[in-house]
Amino acid sequence: MKHYVLFIIIAICPAIRSMAQADPHLAKLANDIISLQKKTSNKARLNQLVLNWSESSMPKITLMDDIGRAANEYRGADANRFKMNQLVTFVYDRQNKGMVSKGDYFNSTEQGVHYSAIEKTVSKGKTVTYTLTSHSGQQEFLFIPFNPNALFTATVNGEKAKKKENGVQYISLPNITKQDTITFTITYDNNNAAAFESFVIVNYNPQK
Repeated sequence: MKHYVLFIIIAICPAIRSMAQADPHLAKLANDIISLQKKTSNKARLNQLVLNWSESSMPKITLMDDIGRAANEYRGADANRFKMNQLVTFVYDRQNKGMVSKGDYFNSTEQGVHYSAIEKTVSKGKTVTYTLTSHSGQQEFLFIPFNPNALFTATVNGEKAKKKENGVQYISLPNITKQDTITFTITYDNNNAAAFESFVIVNYNPQK
């Protein structure tokens, strides 16, 4: 019986298994984002995640808006199929009771906020490149495609991320200082059937 129960736990928690060495909250975020994969109508689930991520016991998260835009992003009306940018924006607003002024913007280096995420959509056969600065400590990154079978390569500072379940790719960078530049890329393989793919990028920045 014990073996049967263990099998059930493992079967329903694939992302937790694959992120076993990651920050525990990062693994939870991965599970939640995976629950949105390939969902054509996910408004109820999105609303529930806004409530869940906004709970007072949850760590703060912000939008990784400081990476800007890359030339090869797909920007059609059907881009960003997870709706993750809207989700994180709503969560941030609930956690922080609104921005101070219209001139404020989301930044992954915000003091005391260790998690940031953003969704980007990449055209087939193209590579997008982004940079982050002023991060410190062991950096952890997740790359989660909307289609778990999407063929893509993610790199951080030239090192390939490792493939996990549900199409997730993960990488950890130790000993990053605020003076370092973090460069990461996503290449959406030309052999994919779909003309573009949406990806959620999540970062854990301990600011140590």
